[in-house]
Amino acid sequence: MIIGVDIDGTIKHTQEAAVRCFNDELDRTVRCEDIKEFHLDKAFGLTRKEGRTLWRKLEPQIYTLAVPMKNAAATLQRLKEEGHRIVFITARPGMKRILRVTEEWLNKHGFPYDGTNLVMGAQDKARVARKVGVDLFFEDAPQHLDKLVASGIPTVIMDAAYNRDVAYSLPRISSWAEGYEYVEKYQEQSRQP
Repeated sequence: MIIGVDIDGTIKHTQEAAVRCFNDELDRTVRCEDIKEFHLDKAFGLTRKEGRTLWRKLEPQIYTLAVPMKNAAATLQRLKEEGHRIVFITARPGMKRILRVTEEWLNKHGFPYDGTNLVMGAQDKARVARKVGVDLFFEDAPQHLDKLVASGIPTVIMDAAYNRDVAYSLPRISSWAEGYEYVEKYQEQSRQP
């Protein structure tokens, strides 16, 4: 089975690192638990344009500082060892410095990255997932969930405060232990006639 996996908010705590970096840069004390939206702009009193500009400035630092979600690397390694192909599909821009930071982070934290299974700049993850042949996708971002659902790609939501209002009754996990169990269950159901 080919498993598509988003990076930010799905296998790593990117929003926590971003809040820390934004707080340092703007001399603020915004708390992660106070943020209920995907983008940080509103919580920091920024326009969307100001938020995007600041994100681009801090992006390499945010991606480097963010820590993996508990058991994410071990679970994905186990799934790979069991014969699944893991493909990391991210909307992160494919700029050389961001690509380098992403590859280094995946390797440093023991994710099953082999140099061929990372797609950067995936603004339409559904299109990429279809092209790659993804059987099951793990995602957190509402705008990507919309496209994945519209394209009929089986998707699991990584739970976050900013995606609890999505209108879909998709499977939802809050840990990678649950993610592993879901893959096992999904594979079992797929085998049944």
